[in-house]
Amino acid sequence: MSGVRAGDGRAGAHRPPLAGVYPIVPTPFDPSGEVDEASIATLTAFMVRRQVDGLAVLGVMGEAQKLTDEERDRVIAAFRRALPADRMLVVGTGGAATDPAVAAARRAVDLGADALLVGPPPIQNDDVLFGYYERVVRSVEVPIIIHDYPPATGVLLSAALVARLHRDLPRVDYIKLEEAPTGPKMERLRALAGERLKVFGALGGLYALEELERGAVGLMTGFGYPELLVRLVRLYREGRIGEAADLFYAMLPLIRFEFQPGLGVGLRKVILVRRGAIHAATVRHPGVLPDAVTLRQLERIEEYLRRRGVLEAEEPGA
Repeated sequence: MSGVRAGDGRAGAHRPPLAGVYPIVPTPFDPSGEVDEASIATLTAFMVRRQVDGLAVLGVMGEAQKLTDEERDRVIAAFRRALPADRMLVVGTGGAATDPAVAAARRAVDLGADALLVGPPPIQNDDVLFGYYERVVRSVEVPIIIHDYPPATGVLLSAALVARLHRDLPRVDYIKLEEAPTGPKMERLRALAGERLKVFGALGGLYALEELERGAVGLMTGFGYPELLVRLVRLYREGRIGEAADLFYAMLPLIRFEFQPGLGVGLRKVILVRRGAIHAATVRHPGVLPDAVTLRQLERIEEYLRRRGVLEAEEPGA
């Protein structure tokens, strides 16, 4: 069985529960479209300075479907090298068929993944989906996060199936919930699976405050200003609900604009270039970068948030 990180002896080591802010980070490419390992290092350092609890790589925002197997391995290894040992690395795996998904899970753990974000294959059959997750789960020894994102996967994971996976399979203790409306599904999951199934809010942060109110343990989503998510979670945990609400409502114009279908990855990469986190905003084909009008609209929102004191002026690379 796989599940031993090469050279570090951490197989079976105690891992703290996943909670807090885990940004789904992009895969940096250089201007020619090659994986940019130097930018992986600067991006990781940028995120750590903003006090995130860990990173999630090779999610939808990570353009994983545009990478070769060798490139995916390089990306995982580079993020693990750059990420401090006390920060957890979540790696997106899963696949269109069970055997490739098992192989991807084993490779990710061998390369340093502390947990796996596993999306379903493109089939709408609960028994087949259970068998898929069962084989993936039993191939590794790390926590499994179910990736429930029908717009990307085309698959609806019923609350009953998720509860069954949690009940009958070891280490299936988390779900990244992106089936809107997220709040009612969280309630259905709580009724069927209990409190031990932990939910991460996502969907670009669109419903982050409401998800925290319903018991989410944290946020696992892409966002160009992760420190705002960190601040939101901290305020909520401290019981400063009014301040958390004020921050969230102020953030929403940026969250809404940045989460545009088809443009979200490019917009976030542009923001991260401007903030000194990565060197180029390259998006692999097929994929687009925002045009000049979109960028001016983004800048107007950012300037509005700076005037309100939500965003702070910063030097690139800070």
